[in-house]
Amino acid sequence: MFKKFSDEENEVWRILATRRRKSLRGMVLPMHTSGWKKLGMSTRKIPDFNLLNKKLWKLTGWQVESTGVQYEEDHDWISSLAKKKIRVTEYIRGKDSLDYTPLPDVFHDAFGHLPYLADPKYARIAHKFGLAYVKAKTKKDKLKVANNWWYGVEFSFLKVDGKLRPLGTGLVSSEGELKNALSDKVVRLPYDAEVVGGIDRSAHEYHTKLFVLESLDQLEKIVDKWPK
Repeated sequence: MFKKFSDEENEVWRILATRRRKSLRGMVLPMHTSGWKKLGMSTRKIPDFNLLNKKLWKLTGWQVESTGVQYEEDHDWISSLAKKKIRVTEYIRGKDSLDYTPLPDVFHDAFGHLPYLADPKYARIAHKFGLAYVKAKTKKDKLKVANNWWYGVEFSFLKVDGKLRPLGTGLVSSEGELKNALSDKVVRLPYDAEVVGGIDRSAHEYHTKLFVLESLDQLEKIVDKWPK
């Protein structure tokens, strides 16, 4: 069962989606723009996830699951990816937190993740992340997978024709995160799975170090080295 969102909650979505779509022009990857159109997403209101699931299933075999938990730990969230399911929270930030919310909300989950999952290659990589996490035998190995998801999927840049483009869903969905990520407050480094795997990350503050991928193929090759 999916939550029925109020007029006030849909108004927050409208403000956020309209502003982010405008701000991301010329920056967002075509894969995100294409997925938005394929799924019939709108700036007017939070998606009807029942209808969206029908489209997503036909495109890549993925499904959205609703969760009342505002912030899930790695295990529950990443494990669901192994079943080709992405969990979307029922919470949306207030109008006093439009630029930044330390915890993921339905705007981050839906605006950030879902358009990408309409792309077969991206959806395949996300599935591999889930399988690798479930297969990992030790806490250390599971943390390595989770950290690479965080820095490779949630907060990464992609280099396109020599220019940085936001790939990470946390950057795409957040005005504040992207501004910070592009500022001189952040060190941007070539992506290194081993370095990323050992970082002590936090969801409650802006990043000071982020990583740049050369391609989605680079990320998939990293995931393919892990047991699945």
